[in-house]
Amino acid sequence: MNMVSSKGLFSPAGAITATALVLGIRMLSSKKEKASKSNGTPKIQIPISSELSFTAELLSTPITKVYLFTFPKSPHIRNISPFALKLESFLRLHNIPYEVVGTFQFSPKGQMPYIRLNNQLNGPLIADSNFVIQFLTKKLGLLENNNNSQYRLTKEQYATSHAFTRMMEEHTSQIGFYYRYALNMDQFCLAVIPNGWFSNHGRVVGGWLMSKLFPVMMPLGFKKKMRYISFGRHSDEEKWTISCQDIQSISDFLGDKKFMFGDDATTLDCTLFGHLAQFLYIPMEFPQKVYMRENCGNIVEYVERFKELYWKDWDEM
Repeated sequence: MNMVSSKGLFSPAGAITATALVLGIRMLSSKKEKASKSNGTPKIQIPISSELSFTAELLSTPITKVYLFTFPKSPHIRNISPFALKLESFLRLHNIPYEVVGTFQFSPKGQMPYIRLNNQLNGPLIADSNFVIQFLTKKLGLLENNNNSQYRLTKEQYATSHAFTRMMEEHTSQIGFYYRYALNMDQFCLAVIPNGWFSNHGRVVGGWLMSKLFPVMMPLGFKKKMRYISFGRHSDEEKWTISCQDIQSISDFLGDKKFMFGDDATTLDCTLFGHLAQFLYIPMEFPQKVYMRENCGNIVEYVERFKELYWKDWDEM
């Protein structure tokens, strides 16, 4: 089927379309010519590195206090964001002075949690929990000056930590979000969203509006999201199975160790605690919770061990 008929070419709209086609062809030809001059491989202009880059100004900023911006506290789980729970666990693990700021204001990247350094209102802002951890690790010299065994890990152990983190955050937890947001939003809200949760941390009108939109928009958003990711096309039973395969791999690696790499907790343990606690402590029958209770008792004990060691105030609201 022709995009533009011969008659349409002489109309104003047809002329514009034809001109756009010609310009598009010329641009493609120009790109091909440039590519051929560079042996067919276009040069990448940005530097490629496996390490995040932070400005010298940011790295030179003294840290007196970290302000952690995240959702307000929730019963049973402390925070509905596993990423916030991970980050706060990291701050506790390394005794970094911090204060939690309950908010519904997302970072400029549209993420939660994020931090500000030293000043709650206008201190330097860093978003993405993994970026924050990498920044604090570099800024505070944890790699060089900390006796914790995390910083004596081998390259293979670092690689293992990275792989488990990606698996948990990009796969296992996404299936958990689907279960609680897309399929069981009403039950989730009853379990962890107390009265006044929205209006107590923002304008009353804005809080009221969010309280009405949140239970509606979250299910719609996650159903849409799952359509665009590969495992979202599986049946629900298949989703539960592949997420439990992830959990089994954690259980097998953990074995009878105290923490993932031995007797001392590491960043990986903070990450796993933040996510696994969501399954175990929210009063809902997640398929992953059922699987852990029936097949991975060592994980249940592991999560409880971490909580008792670093979250003695867990039940405080």
